[in-house]
Amino acid sequence: MYFTSKITSKLKKKHSKVLIMFFIIALFSCSDKPQTMFELLQPNDTGISFVNEVIETEALNIMQYEYMYNGGGVGIGDFNEDGLADVYLTANVLENKLYLNKGDFKFQDVTNTANVGGKKGWKTGVSVADVNGDGMLDIYVCYSGLGTNKVRANQLFINKGINKDSIPVFEDEAAAFGLDAIGSFSTQAAFLDYDLDGDLDMFLLNHSKTFFSPFYNSTKLRNTRHPQFGNSLYRNDNNKFVNVSEAAGIYGSGLNFGLGVAISDLNQDGLPDIYVSNDYDEQDFLYLNHGDGTFLEVSKKSFGHISKYSMGNDAADINNDGLSDLVTLDMLPEDNFRQKLLKGQDEYSRYQLAVDSSYHKQQMRNMLQLNQGSEKNGTPKFSEIGRLAGISSTDWSWASLLADFDSDGKKDMFVSNGYLRDYTNKDFMKFEVNEAITKVRAEGKELFDESGKREYSGLIYELVKKMPSAKIPNYMFKNQGDFSFENATKDWGFTKPTVSTGAAYADLDNDGDLDLIVSNTNEPVGIYRNTVDKEKNNFLRIKLKGSVKNSHSLGAKVWVYSDSVVQFIENYQVRGFQSSVDPILYFGLGKSEKAAIKIQWPSGQISEQQNVYLNTLLEFDENESKLNSQKEMLEEPYFESTTTAIKYLHKENPFVDFNSNRLALKQSSRSGPKMSVADINGDGQDDIFIAGAYGSLDRLFVSKSGGSYLDTAYNCFKNSKDFESEGSVFFDADNDGDLDLYVINGGSELTLGSPKLQDRLFLNNGKGYLEAAPDNCLPKGFSNGSVVIAGDYDKDGDADLFVGGGALSGNYPDCALGGILRNDSDASKGIVKFSLATDEVNPLLRKSGIITGALWVDINKDSWLDLVLVGEWMPIRIFINTNGKLKEETTAYRLEKSNGLWQSIASADIDQDGDMDLIVGNMGLNLPYSVSEKEPLEAYIGDFRKDSVSSSVISSYVQGKRYPIPSLDEMQGAFPFLKKNFLKHAQYASATLDDIFSEAQLKAAAHLSVYQLKSIYLENIGNGFKTHQLPIQAQFSAIEGIITQDFTGDGIIDVLLVGNYYPFRVEIGPNDANKGVLLQGNKKGEFTVIDRDKMGVWLEGDVRDARVIRNNQKSKIIISKNNDSLQTIQLLK
Repeated sequence: MYFTSKITSKLKKKHSKVLIMFFIIALFSCSDKPQTMFELLQPNDTGISFVNEVIETEALNIMQYEYMYNGGGVGIGDFNEDGLADVYLTANVLENKLYLNKGDFKFQDVTNTANVGGKKGWKTGVSVADVNGDGMLDIYVCYSGLGTNKVRANQLFINKGINKDSIPVFEDEAAAFGLDAIGSFSTQAAFLDYDLDGDLDMFLLNHSKTFFSPFYNSTKLRNTRHPQFGNSLYRNDNNKFVNVSEAAGIYGSGLNFGLGVAISDLNQDGLPDIYVSNDYDEQDFLYLNHGDGTFLEVSKKSFGHISKYSMGNDAADINNDGLSDLVTLDMLPEDNFRQKLLKGQDEYSRYQLAVDSSYHKQQMRNMLQLNQGSEKNGTPKFSEIGRLAGISSTDWSWASLLADFDSDGKKDMFVSNGYLRDYTNKDFMKFEVNEAITKVRAEGKELFDESGKREYSGLIYELVKKMPSAKIPNYMFKNQGDFSFENATKDWGFTKPTVSTGAAYADLDNDGDLDLIVSNTNEPVGIYRNTVDKEKNNFLRIKLKGSVKNSHSLGAKVWVYSDSVVQFIENYQVRGFQSSVDPILYFGLGKSEKAAIKIQWPSGQISEQQNVYLNTLLEFDENESKLNSQKEMLEEPYFESTTTAIKYLHKENPFVDFNSNRLALKQSSRSGPKMSVADINGDGQDDIFIAGAYGSLDRLFVSKSGGSYLDTAYNCFKNSKDFESEGSVFFDADNDGDLDLYVINGGSELTLGSPKLQDRLFLNNGKGYLEAAPDNCLPKGFSNGSVVIAGDYDKDGDADLFVGGGALSGNYPDCALGGILRNDSDASKGIVKFSLATDEVNPLLRKSGIITGALWVDINKDSWLDLVLVGEWMPIRIFINTNGKLKEETTAYRLEKSNGLWQSIASADIDQDGDMDLIVGNMGLNLPYSVSEKEPLEAYIGDFRKDSVSSSVISSYVQGKRYPIPSLDEMQGAFPFLKKNFLKHAQYASATLDDIFSEAQLKAAAHLSVYQLKSIYLENIGNGFKTHQLPIQAQFSAIEGIITQDFTGDGIIDVLLVGNYYPFRVEIGPNDANKGVLLQGNKKGEFTVIDRDKMGVWLEGDVRDARVIRNNQKSKIIISKNNDSLQTIQLLK
């Protein structure tokens, strides 16, 4: 267990330095300038005068070379081994620079002596690693741009050691090592030991310079390797690198626009995996390492959706669970003005075409992919929670760095951003560019093909000079420890607008915190000194000495245990964008005073040490490690997946709600399939009815002995494909002792008043055979229904019905009609009849909202069934039953401001006090809207066009002001009269909802609001409900199914939550982060989230319902999904 641990003490401050610090503190205390955690140092103070100057010309500009503004990179490492981190900076056009760290943030330019200035050409990313295994850090520089193949050859600067002045000297040996990659358009290289043979291999991230149609012959195009554009994997064979990309399974098509690469063991199998960020149409790739020299691309299996214009990325553990999470950056702005300035049509058809063409689902925003663990086959599963985390919108972003900048034990997030000229500006593209294109086409030519770029270079250059700039501050986010981040940009000192790209971190002054270096375009590099050491937080710095050929032990894993926190870092230096961080690993400990360390080396060997010295640099040597004899003990899970005996595949029809309601947030037509479960033939086993989509049959599956099911195919269902079946309920309609079936019809495909919206009743013959009831059994009603529940509200001995209305076809979120159906059947005469009783019971139930869930439940324990309704754009509504009359008491039960996008509801005595509590499922917090009573999501429904047709306009608050959600193009399409007032996007981008519509127009419209999106537990306290938020994991996505029972075997009610909701508009994307959440109760109304391994199953997909069934003397749970098969799980305990 023992091994050598070299401890290097912190550098002592000299007396003069102390005096200087006191002087600075005194100076700041006397000024009005606020003190921030990071201090931007000036070039005159640091000696780093580097500027990545980009000068545009007629021959070289953004319209000639689309990646001209991608900027430079930052590489950090101790190149002369003096204990101080040195800095290497790449310049696109000018000379690269190497600055030696002389201490106290003083740096010396040694570029010429070190021989690392680079050659003439367009330089991009830099990687720092000991490539040849001699113990000294080398430098790899990538090239791209419009030059010749030879000019674009990459460089590998091999460290030859220091000269007499302690300056490291390098030689370019890329060709000798086989790493010059002549002609490649390279962004970045990442070094790793992918085959675990003890030396470093290389993954080279490249990009295209030619745009191909992503849909024309796309299968062949995507599977054909391009020699210059495709990414490449190089195997190290004794310092001779061999391109093994094709054999290894690395895609390399001409569609490839690689901008980011992250190396991490994402499934914890001991092998490094590779994540690639791709710009434009090609999706990102996740390559799982098989350990036999090959990789398997699994992005669609691992991620529900990904960034569209994916740029820089980083992989690190943001929630201290020992699993590497992933951040990818995109270009969605935070403020409404820039969002609307860059935003066009939602483009649902093009998006769906891409998905149908085998591209992954891609949305334009930053993504935080939370690692939830891996399936048994090793495929990692991620929940994308970037919007819940608060990091989704940082404008045109490049580098994401996950590190503990405030030394509190949680990894924060830095984002660099900006763009020299904003060529996505819709006004510029619409008026300037389109006009130029039209003129050139009038001459029978194309402006932006290869010949056009040459012939019309002068015209193109004039366009470039008219482009607006996009300088904005970088972002810094503080990790809150609850899956969310606080925007600390201002407080931490990043308010200066810049155009920033590559960035890297290191403890440049060895004072125990992480400083930052940020590459800016056309202004000095940003050197940010971290002053959090004043907080006196404890820390550890760890230096790893690996095997001979992997001297810095890339791929090693380090865990630091302090108090109840376990931090985890993988040792890889290429992070963010075009950059490489310091190899010294940093762990902030906050106020913890004890720590232990565990290291797993790439070889699998283990090093451990207890009670390590804090606030020091610790060095560990792999040669002094030991074999890993620990075996992971897995507890028996609560659930297991089981083969679904019911062979059913839900098939959604091709109807698209957005074609008839272009401003809708989502597609209400895709709300199925819902299920109903009951024993209809009296054999003691449950049968199941599944409502079909329009164009598909309803299905009734009757259980058989042995656990199988019979698809009944009863005659009464043969015409069901003409209906969109929504809710259903088994109940004894005719009081003959068996269970009949009521099916409610709805959907957006049918217009109001269509006979196909008439609900249906099926009567049981006593043996489980169903037949359609006579037409006169139900009152005529042609409304879009959604939910039906049965209960004897009038205590006359038979079951009555509440029927809820859904969204009004073509005008979401307006609602259709519903109400009460009183059972007036007479069993003695064989009469089955239901009558409308809404007006006498409560007329408010006629148009009660977009109902998604309802319960008959005795809330006040007076033996009368009360009615609880939940739905979208409405509060949780409580109707108390008084002798058969339902009086709304929503306000009395403290729920008048509970307006949400409610999806589901269940009742149970959660706190076991004798009354019924409620669990209510909402859409969750991972949406682009932060809502509250003061800043709600709002909808106005009115005749805005004055054509006697109602339309809906939905708005949200952005930075304190209320703006319509749709883009200018979408609003002009719905309301053509707006073209008079808002010709340009810039005009519309500044307009609030009140600037667009008059006060009279808004006042005349119906008004709906959403105040909360969290799923909740409502504790029944007798005279009302007390609201409790469910744990944050329950807020990741929509909750569509709720099951309450004792799953853990302790006699206390637990809660299983399933959900997700995919069919939102494209800019929102699928709400898909729920993998199933099991909440363990404790009788007090408090819940503990059961971890994934203990839960035992993955409940993902576009879930719509969940039901418990008795089958073959076992209790199982059936889960239905839109456009998917059923999933069945079984309780093991």
